[in-house]
Amino acid sequence: MTLALMAAALRRRPFTLVSTALLLVAAASLVGAPAPLALAAWFAASIVALELWHTVESAVLWRIGCCTPTPAESARIEAALGCLHLEVLVLDSPQLRLGRGLRHLVVTRAALEVLDDSALVGVLHQAAAHAHRGAFAGRVVVWLGSLPILSAWAASNGLALLGRLLAVTVGSALVIPLWLWPLGFVRWAGLAFGAIIVGLVGSALLSSGLAAAGAGLLVAWAIVPGLRAVLAWEARRTERAADQATIAAGRGWDLLQGLETFAEAEPMSAASGLLGVLAPAGAPYAVRAERIRRALSATSAP
Repeated sequence: MTLALMAAALRRRPFTLVSTALLLVAAASLVGAPAPLALAAWFAASIVALELWHTVESAVLWRIGCCTPTPAESARIEAALGCLHLEVLVLDSPQLRLGRGLRHLVVTRAALEVLDDSALVGVLHQAAAHAHRGAFAGRVVVWLGSLPILSAWAASNGLALLGRLLAVTVGSALVIPLWLWPLGFVRWAGLAFGAIIVGLVGSALLSSGLAAAGAGLLVAWAIVPGLRAVLAWEARRTERAADQATIAAGRGWDLLQGLETFAEAEPMSAASGLLGVLAPAGAPYAVRAERIRRALSATSAP
């Protein structure tokens, strides 16, 4: 099961997985470790992490406030999902979101309240698509393999905070900058001081022979945001694949109705907390609805 999940993750997150593998190879070469050993360790750790998450997912979701649906909610959900074998939990949240983990589908109570039965059928089928499961597993594997660069990014952020404190100190000593431009001076001077501190510490680590740590500090500020951007693009790609699968299953008009309802009630599609991990931000609901409307019109055209 886990190997099949890894294969699904590779299909859904090919670019970030390849990028992560290249980062691991580069990190291994900097510390003098064999690249095959680093990749094998990443593969083994990914399998363990996915197995562990598969085991603890239910407990984690209950911990953040998810619960079993009420009898009335269960009846609606079972009627909408049909024979799909997926455990559904309800989160009492004002956000209109549906999220997919490895074993569970999470739907917010607000979404259940605003959607009618036909719209609920469409959005539940889209959220239950297998593409989401592979995408979630791929995200776990990517962030696990990115732990070295994430550690360097966290360290560089900590050093950047020292730059901000230095900017406050300098501004207080000079008085006039904080009096004329308090927020702007602290922000831009803090960024400048932070960049200088990160550059000095990174260069010192490189000259001391700690090539991996020094290079990580110097490049993490660009790599981590870039990795996040590619992950977000792949999430939108998965979203489109799930939309197409829903259309192919004959639930396209139901999905369109659900997205239009979401667009009227909550135009933006971002979620926070663990729900944001289970349901990463995709295209705005109105954009998705228009894309699906065009696809349905093209399908129904003679």
